[in-house]
Amino acid sequence: MSKPSQFIVLAEDELHQRFVRKFLQRLYTSPQIRNMPLPNSRGCGEQWVRERYATEVRAFRTRAARAASVLVVVIDADTEEVDRRHRQLLEALENDDLQERRVDEAIVHFVPKRNIETWIFCLNGQPVDELMDYSERRVISDQVSTAGITFFDWSRPGATIPADCVPSLLTAIPEVRRLPPE
Repeated sequence: MSKPSQFIVLAEDELHQRFVRKFLQRLYTSPQIRNMPLPNSRGCGEQWVRERYATEVRAFRTRAARAASVLVVVIDADTEEVDRRHRQLLEALENDDLQERRVDEAIVHFVPKRNIETWIFCLNGQPVDELMDYSERRVISDQVSTAGITFFDWSRPGATIPADCVPSLLTAIPEVRRLPPE
């Protein structure tokens, strides 16, 4: 597969988008990133992503037939299991009569448990667990950039990942392998 010409990001909120953008900017030279519109403040972000997932996969497959593209989906596990979110995304495809993700498709799922703040703190070397809700802890805007860069570093082949890395972040690293090389 050739270098992608477009990266589509389907995410719950702006913090997810910023994290993915920083990671992609480290992985590719001048990536063309298009963020899908965010949900309004009323309602649940993960539900919004699940409801739009099948539509975005269909659009991705149409685009990918013409040009190398990537779809990055970021959805928090919240208090659910990470595997449950993956199953829900699969069910969304099945309910829309779409095939599941193929191994060779550049459709990437990032599923932080409990929320993206857990990953951001972990990637910045702070001790965290996946049970505590860190979303209200404090402003972390200044840590997103370094978290995206560290995620890039940890996702490289042969990278040494700290023993205290949270499990949901470990499950995201194989997802990075779905991305085509530059």
